[in-house]
Amino acid sequence: MRKKELLNLLYALGVQPVDIIDNWVQVSCPLADVNHISGKDANPSAGFSINNKGKSVFHCFVCGTRSMESILNTYKWKRGLDLIGDYLRGEVTEQEEKVEYSEKFGKKVQPIPVPENVLSQFKPIDYAKEYLSKRGINLEIARDYGLKYCERLITAQNKIWKNAILTPIRDKDFKTYWLHFRSIDSKFFWHGQPKHFGLNMEWGRQDSFFGMEYLDVTKPVILVEGAFDVLRLKTLGLENVVATHGGINHKSKKIKRLKNLEVICGFDADEAGHEFANSVERFFNKKLVKLDWKKVGCKDPGEIKSKEDLDKVLNTKQENFKFPNKWRH
Repeated sequence: MRKKELLNLLYALGVQPVDIIDNWVQVSCPLADVNHISGKDANPSAGFSINNKGKSVFHCFVCGTRSMESILNTYKWKRGLDLIGDYLRGEVTEQEEKVEYSEKFGKKVQPIPVPENVLSQFKPIDYAKEYLSKRGINLEIARDYGLKYCERLITAQNKIWKNAILTPIRDKDFKTYWLHFRSIDSKFFWHGQPKHFGLNMEWGRQDSFFGMEYLDVTKPVILVEGAFDVLRLKTLGLENVVATHGGINHKSKKIKRLKNLEVICGFDADEAGHEFANSVERFFNKKLVKLDWKKVGCKDPGEIKSKEDLDKVLNTKQENFKFPNKWRH
């Protein structure tokens, strides 16, 4: 689906692009009121990957990867808005292609960390050790990365959060810049925002990675998608892994922080992961080593079952590249 056709379709749905960079259109998730536990996506975590010669796909940190037909079917069910026929026939009315940027993408803002009194409201991650064990994550490693447990919290909007893992997105200064929550009881994810805690402020930084506080710039860095991917690989002994905690493209602020490093792509073994890897390669303007989790029957590194399976993925020959033993702890 071509870019202009996709943008016209989004405008027809009432979805306003936040940022448009080549073949990536970033948006606040249009399915947030259905799939996100908060009902909103204030920190845009979704986007459309454009394929000019085939089907474009949608990817959201919470909702996963979906086809355009899936998005349109959800809209038809949710709002009675049926644009499926227009999409399939390619007859969406052409409008002037334009880019609408939110103000925060046009200004340089000093990163603001999450206040400590917000983090202090949550319990130690030890309370969720059984869940972490089932996910193959070492408790001590979870502590090192600052994970906490949300037993029960009533937000300023009277929403109740309970039985969830809080994953803080920290930086080299070990300060927390984003709060990501993951329900233990279901597959729901949500973002903690200042208003949830009755605060009239903003926090965060646009160039953040999960695991940045432990990045060793003298070694190659493995890029994965989610925090639990990092934690699982760390548990299996692999060092220097960071997560994008969402999409990435070759012009995003975060990828520029890695410009002088040797990067290896460890994204999910699906279409969105493939697109992310292509975007990173485009930034570095060269072929990069890519890890294929499908070789051991996994979709992502968080599913790796053993060190032996990890070794099978790492030992795959790619242009005579071999993972050094010093990456193991």
